[in-house]
Amino acid sequence: MRSPIPVRWIALTIFVFSAVLNYLDRQVLATMAEIWTTRHDFAFMPSDYGHLVQYFSIAYAATALFVGSFIDRIGLNRGATISVAVWGIASFGTGMSHSVHELLLWRILLGAAEASGVTAVGKAVSLYLYPKEQAVGTAMGQLGLSLGAGMAPGFAVYFAYQHDWRWTFYAVGIISMLWIPVWLVTSRVIPPVAGYVHAAHKHSFGLLKDPKLWALILGNFLAMTVYSLWTNWPPRYLVRMHHLTPAQTAEYTWIIPICGYFGAMLGGSISWRLIQRGKTPVFARKRACMLAAILLLSTAAIPFLPTPTLATAGMCLSFFLVAAWSTNHYTLPIDIYGPGRAAFGVSSLILAYGLMQFVISSPLAWVTDRYGFMPVCMLFAFMPIASYAVVHWLIPDSAHPDPVEDAQAVRTAA
Repeated sequence: MRSPIPVRWIALTIFVFSAVLNYLDRQVLATMAEIWTTRHDFAFMPSDYGHLVQYFSIAYAATALFVGSFIDRIGLNRGATISVAVWGIASFGTGMSHSVHELLLWRILLGAAEASGVTAVGKAVSLYLYPKEQAVGTAMGQLGLSLGAGMAPGFAVYFAYQHDWRWTFYAVGIISMLWIPVWLVTSRVIPPVAGYVHAAHKHSFGLLKDPKLWALILGNFLAMTVYSLWTNWPPRYLVRMHHLTPAQTAEYTWIIPICGYFGAMLGGSISWRLIQRGKTPVFARKRACMLAAILLLSTAAIPFLPTPTLATAGMCLSFFLVAAWSTNHYTLPIDIYGPGRAAFGVSSLILAYGLMQFVISSPLAWVTDRYGFMPVCMLFAFMPIASYAVVHWLIPDSAHPDPVEDAQAVRTAA
């Protein structure tokens, strides 16, 4: 039985809170790293942050496809429960760390568990929303990520300066564990719009033979460099380029991810309107990505902005635009492969994102320490255009789920 529209959106909203926790846990490290370098209660060097992001990212990438197939196989509820529980444990472990080496091990576990975060939101969107609504649903996922990332600087500063930095991570772990029963009750009360279980999950890895999937992977690798830049590096940017203290950076950086939410909503609204006018979902997503990619060329101008306020405004605009791009790009696997393989399709993009962060993190730390952020912004500004070219070339506007596979996917509740 189909749930009323308002109720479906309530269920999705509750699920999206897992994305808040996903990014809160992940992004408190960016501010905490700057705090550690100014204090003596935890031995930490500036270069250590690049290594932590790098190893988190390789764990994130290495498990992405397996996590996607795992969620398609066992269902959304069990998959999300296991993943959130594991990253909650990793949060507690991070708080108990006494050296960078211990911290590294827990961040690797966190990366492996959090690879499920965006993938699970994509699966939930495919289960609870209709196709024309799905980009807006993906934008809600961006809202979760934005809220988590926006809360992270203040969260880290509050616990580090008012209590003990370890409680930053303990608190996130506790909240993560509390989310699990809330979602399990919600999923029983509010069923999906249609019951999908991936009866053909054994064919998920067969998608790796499809050039369209590789176009999505390469496109994500290229364009999400901008997303990674403004997700992980704004505190370092303001410390390095404008000589602020870590506590001062928290007064600026919280707003950047919030702007990402509004960008995601705009991106989702653009494709929704195009679909309502009779365009195919793939055409609509690609057109929204193209518009965002063109405007993202403005990222190259950010290092020329002379004050922290203007620089933050530039970062906000860039993140606003890349969030509009990502909302549509992350909906394309659902459009092309259908709900039955939604988790695997989205997880392929998670793989690309993790690999990209692994590749760029240490070089980015090295370049910004020596030359600042100007060469980085200049290079990354052109990546979304290159991404659009790849996707436009290899994915036709008419791409859609295979009707036989999609029919096999429709079975019982998640």
